[in-house]
Amino acid sequence: MLNAKAFANASTAVILVLYVVCRVASLVAPDFLFSIARSWFHTFSVDSLKGVAPIDMATFLFGGVSLAVLVWVTTYVTIVLYNRWAK
Repeated sequence: MLNAKAFANASTAVILVLYVVCRVASLVAPDFLFSIARSWFHTFSVDSLKGVAPIDMATFLFGGVSLAVLVWVTTYVTIVLYNRWAK
């Protein structure tokens, strides 16, 4: 049996670290991020998605909080269902 709260906390912590790393990379090397996006989305052009202004701190924090909630709830529910079905 997996501990759903511990697993959800760990998953959320990892995702938030990646969120911050991605934000820093978007400030330091935005072209590198778009190169990665181009390699992941084979038939789509991501060039038109480039922003002309960086996001403000409130938007960054709102994105981090909403991402954390989404990851935590999704992970928790997944582990609860896994534990039930694994019995």
